[in-house]
Amino acid sequence: MFGYIKPWKPQLRICEFDTYKAIYCGLCKQLSHSYGPFARLTLSYDFTFLALLDMALGDESPQFKTENCLYNPLKKKPCCVSCQSLHYSASVAMLIYYYKILDNIQDERYPQKLLYRLALPFARRARKKAAAEYPKLDRRIGEQMKDQAALEQNNCDSVDRASEPTANCLAFLFEELSQEEGERRVLSRLGYLLGRWVYLCDALDDIGEDIAKKRYNPFVLRSGAPNGLPLDRLREEAVFSLNLTMGEIVKSFDLLRLRRYEGILSNVINLGLKATVQTLASGPEAEKDTGV
Repeated sequence: MFGYIKPWKPQLRICEFDTYKAIYCGLCKQLSHSYGPFARLTLSYDFTFLALLDMALGDESPQFKTENCLYNPLKKKPCCVSCQSLHYSASVAMLIYYYKILDNIQDERYPQKLLYRLALPFARRARKKAAAEYPKLDRRIGEQMKDQAALEQNNCDSVDRASEPTANCLAFLFEELSQEEGERRVLSRLGYLLGRWVYLCDALDDIGEDIAKKRYNPFVLRSGAPNGLPLDRLREEAVFSLNLTMGEIVKSFDLLRLRRYEGILSNVINLGLKATVQTLASGPEAEKDTGV
């Protein structure tokens, strides 16, 4: 996951923003507690959303307390106390990080390849620990990453097929947040759509660089042109696909029965996703504050 799933800060109430930051900080501490200090480097808005959604669906209300921050030790701030939702999200982060490292070692050139190789021993240890507790998650994520690599190696020019492994991966991760059959189906659909959306966002984000470095990008291949269509045209087509997916995400999200944090989650789904797409569509030159 890449940090695309985040709130639209200007429309968050102060208490909601403080709660979101406290859960974000709680996840940071959970990563360090469960998998060591270097695990904090995997912290992202996407995993915060996963933890927040799990808390919103659960019966037990999360607890908060004021704690010191590693990056600002002189100032205490509200922080979500360690809980199962944070631990699950941290474990997912470690599993995805490991398989992403393997993928980057395969795809990147030196010196980037060397940096990923240096990170691999840490990622392997963290994955082993997370996989011992969540073997099904590890197996599913590994399978989908292999499918993703195969599609890219075969230069798949279908955006739908290219996004399928990431969509299937998040469908399973979200489905595991509930034991109730009807709710699991809704979560699976929501996760599938968000997974597709995240993959398409990443493809949109990297279009210019992928063309320059002749790397795989489904939007470029779908265009049929050797170097793709003009960037503006490619971005327009990507935004069109993303907007269609966002419409379906909203429909699925509205079917959930949330016990708490509905305001924050609704902000992310209805405003945050749209703001992210608008920023990505503007290209790397955009200088907009679209998140937290």
